[in-house]
Amino acid sequence: MHGSKKASIMISGALKAALAALMLCLLTGCRAEPIEIPAAAPFTEAHAVTAAPSREQTPKPSPAPTSEVKPAPNARKVYLTIDDGPNSATHEVLDILREYNAKATFFTIGQCIAAYPGVAKRIVNEGHLLACHTNTHDFDRIYASPEAFAADVADWRAAVEKYVAPDAGAYVFRFPGGSTNSSVGGRKGRTAFVEKMNAEGYIAVDWNLGLNDKWPAGNTEHLPMAEYLWKSYNDTWRLYGSIDPLVILLHDTEPETVKLLPRVLDDLIARGLEFGLCDELTGDYLM
Repeated sequence: MHGSKKASIMISGALKAALAALMLCLLTGCRAEPIEIPAAAPFTEAHAVTAAPSREQTPKPSPAPTSEVKPAPNARKVYLTIDDGPNSATHEVLDILREYNAKATFFTIGQCIAAYPGVAKRIVNEGHLLACHTNTHDFDRIYASPEAFAADVADWRAAVEKYVAPDAGAYVFRFPGGSTNSSVGGRKGRTAFVEKMNAEGYIAVDWNLGLNDKWPAGNTEHLPMAEYLWKSYNDTWRLYGSIDPLVILLHDTEPETVKLLPRVLDDLIARGLEFGLCDELTGDYLM
């Protein structure tokens, strides 16, 4: 984005020069020489369109990083988790996290890693955790059996090794839809899947805090989307704020969530929380 801004400034300066030369010619009768205007910066993956805009009007988040807030050394940790990427919006999320010096666990889809390998590499290079959200996120395929789930996760790891680095993928996974979804059979049915993945060396991580950004049906009051997401976030704090570990779920596939991320980070910092990565957990965290 900085390159595009710089190019715009250069073009603006060139246009001013052209207008000045034209005025001089009008006054003196001289013949103006053509002025070359620099080309704009090339379009790159980093400037890709994030997603189709929401119909809801969302105000720009007002909070900004507060460098003065420094959590105590023994503060509680929050595990910020971001699902369903990488995608074209993940660059923006990474920019925000870097500005706040906050780390996150990205539960990624293998097919998306193949589509956005540069973004996946950036996740790792900037100190975040590249975790597993299966290779396909195809419920019919992955929930056919524990063996089918493990095979799809193996394909995710193969994608990580091919497009990022051999040791880049964490042995941490999240069930698409959460571990209590009906496709996995709820709490009873998930047991065989968890045991299979534990045998493969993985731990499973659900969540307890979030924005409900994948549950628009919960917006029964028909609030503007930003207001609904923020209300959901605070509702989950009231329900689960005393639980450890604190695991918050966001989706970088949702434009409104990306817009609210600075406000969420400001709130977490104001609560005195430190940011942890999910591979620090010693076992499964399931709701």
